[in-house]
Amino acid sequence: MKKIMVTSLLLIAVVFALPAGGQQEADESMIIRVAEQVPNLLTIGSWDGQAFSLNGSIYDYLVEVDAHTGELVPSMATGWNSPDGIVWTFTLRKGITFHDGSDFTAEDVVFTIKRTQDKQLGHLKAEDFKIVDRIIAVDDYTVEITLNTPNPTFVYLLTDYNMAMLSSEYDYASKGETNPMGSGPFKLERLIPKESAVLTAFDNYWNEGYPIADELHIYFVPDIDASVSLLESGEVDIVTQINPTLKNRLEAQDGFTVVAPYQESRIVAMRTDQEPFDDNRVRLALKYTMDPEVLALASQGIIGESVFYNENPLVNTLAQHKEIPHRGRDIAKAKELLAQAGYPNGLTVDLYYPSDHPYSSELAQTIKELAAPAGFDLKLNGSPRDIYLSQYWLNGTIQLTGWGVRVDPTMLLRLAYYSGAPWNESHLSNPEVDRLIDAISSEVDNQKRMEFYAELQDVFFEEGPIINIQVPYLVGLNAALSDYRQPITMLPQLEYASIEQ
Repeated sequence: MKKIMVTSLLLIAVVFALPAGGQQEADESMIIRVAEQVPNLLTIGSWDGQAFSLNGSIYDYLVEVDAHTGELVPSMATGWNSPDGIVWTFTLRKGITFHDGSDFTAEDVVFTIKRTQDKQLGHLKAEDFKIVDRIIAVDDYTVEITLNTPNPTFVYLLTDYNMAMLSSEYDYASKGETNPMGSGPFKLERLIPKESAVLTAFDNYWNEGYPIADELHIYFVPDIDASVSLLESGEVDIVTQINPTLKNRLEAQDGFTVVAPYQESRIVAMRTDQEPFDDNRVRLALKYTMDPEVLALASQGIIGESVFYNENPLVNTLAQHKEIPHRGRDIAKAKELLAQAGYPNGLTVDLYYPSDHPYSSELAQTIKELAAPAGFDLKLNGSPRDIYLSQYWLNGTIQLTGWGVRVDPTMLLRLAYYSGAPWNESHLSNPEVDRLIDAISSEVDNQKRMEFYAELQDVFFEEGPIINIQVPYLVGLNAALSDYRQPITMLPQLEYASIEQ
């Protein structure tokens, strides 16, 4: 009863915080309402990946991924080519304007890519775009990018959510958090930080006929149960990142649908630069305690069907993934390794995780129970995801974090596993891993590149610092809403969505 009362009070607070227009208007305006998690940072380059519906609607990208086929498709760029993986030429779409009325030209592309190397900003894609040796505006609608090393998949880097095209004339340093501005299908009308936002259709959007909806109302709700209650009560139409229990609840009622556009990861990361996980024997010991089927059951899924498991950063559904048989749960082996590492009586360590993120609490509890017989005393330390990301993430000795999948794995590898990378939560600094990431990034021959991927996954299996549990990304929808699209880039394409009044 206590839990129900807390959730109910939170729901009441959220409803009172809805901006004007939270209910569908009596006029003919089409309003789509979204409940999202509370964001930390919004500025492109610093954006931590919350509020995908907000930023994904305000900004646009040179290229996109088709939500149905998974293929690259033109967006702000109409074409691109590279004969050698070094010199890349992009042809830009004419007639695109930003929300402030300025024209989109090659100078904006130059500005956006050069901005990744701004040391004061600390751009999250700085490592990826260090390979850019030169970028020039050939003319207003042609950009030439020369790399300092071959990269046959460079174009995929431009699909990353922190690579939205920005106006060279706008002050994102001072306005990026309070008044984000791009060229996307919707423009910002009002933002109450960490509470709500109102977006309206951008009349000059380049993709004729879109967006279909007139407005987006986005509410930042810290509790996923409260978000689903808002959906059930008719206050919102879309709830992102729901959990399987809520999926079952919605599917048992008329008027709601649940979609799973892709898989995402829950990464258990062990910090390699401090005790106890600086010793590979301790990392292996923890891995030997895991049981993929039990973890799948904790996620309310079936191993090999809806839930997947491995010990490397590549999700099992990617073509680059190497199938390595699970090592098997072996408590005796785990105890032996801990003893060899100097922990014959076991060890105690805090496990940090975002308690309000789908699957995380259930997985954290299950990991604790699986590891206990070997001598691991994992003290669970959960907190809301915005607090987890701002206070604990990257600092914990062991942590459980939700990760989205990148359309090109090198994007994730450089961001999270390269020495000194900004989101390197395991603090991994392994010369062999760095060498293989460099080799994958620069190898033009696809067969050789696949061989490097296989080598990298072997290294992670033997001495890597992670466990990767892959679960479906679930979105709850009002059944009256049509054509919800969210490709593997994690950016909802709400310009295509409509809702019956």
